Amino acid sequence: MTVSHGRRTGVVPGARSTAPHVPLIAFVYLAVIVLTWAGNWPLMKLALGEVPPLKFVLLRLVGSLVLIAPALLATRQRLLPYRGERLILFWVGELQVAGFLICSIIGLSILPAGRAIVLAYTMPLWAIPIGLFIWPEPHGRAQLVGAAIGFAGLVLFMSPGLVDWGDPRILAGNGLLILAAILWALGSCLYRRRAFQSPFWVQTFWQLAVSLPPVAAIVIVAVPGAIEWSPGLVAIVLYNCVVTTALGYFFWGKVLSMMPAAMAGQVLTLTPIGGFALSLLMFGGTLTLDVLVSIALIIAGIFVTLRRVSTATPPLES
Repeated sequence: MTVSHGRRTGVVPGARSTAPHVPLIAFVYLAVIVLTWAGNWPLMKLALGEVPPLKFVLLRLVGSLVLIAPALLATRQRLLPYRGERLILFWVGELQVAGFLICSIIGLSILPAGRAIVLAYTMPLWAIPIGLFIWPEPHGRAQLVGAAIGFAGLVLFMSPGLVDWGDPRILAGNGLLILAAILWALGSCLYRRRAFQSPFWVQTFWQLAVSLPPVAAIVIVAVPGAIEWSPGLVAIVLYNCVVTTALGYFFWGKVLSMMPAAMAGQVLTLTPIGGFALSLLMFGGTLTLDVLVSIALIIAGIFVTLRRVSTATPPLES
């Protein structure tokens, strides 16, 4: 049994869980996210050849804020979320924006782009236990089975036969990317804990804004030196500011208002598949049977998770 709370659906404590009804537009948003984020990981890997990792994140955040703030002011929208929502959105931003971006970009600087994106997108595997035990959300049998199948595929993809686990630097890269996935899952599940009334663009601006100080502090203290600009670096930074950061986090917030984080994360497991394929095309590599089997398991997990999700619901509020 579910009840309506403003822009999203809440769960009655102690009520019997049912499969969530998800509007079709949520999957449209997810499709845009998957396509743009998958292509961005190889692009970021190229950019890291010209700029230190955390300076790239700083440029990405500053550029996105510079784009969003004038748009909000021009449309006479507020820059701050409503009182009572700022603190929780602050922690959501620190976890799924600052924490994820810091850990994932450093991991990407160590590991190949295809492998890094797979680790970072283990988010749904962490969202399931978080959604069960820390901030409880209903999960149907199909979701749990699908997550188990997808986890098996990801474990196979990261098996010792495919990764050198004896190299401390490689281990650090893997650890940071796994931590990035956990922080993303924590932030997403925390976001699902309440119904927010602040407009989505305001929420997005606030999460990006509160992520800027910790990134800037690390860069000022630990990453000296100037950036040597090139046309390619400018293009990648602009793509990150406009498409993958500003629009990406906006769409992700919209998706989380309509479906559980674990379910949305299962769809996002298509992103590492696309990112891995693009990485192979751009940087080369070997496509082995182990990799093909792991990808098949991930796709099967997504199918099982989503096959009972209904899209027959009223249109989303504008």
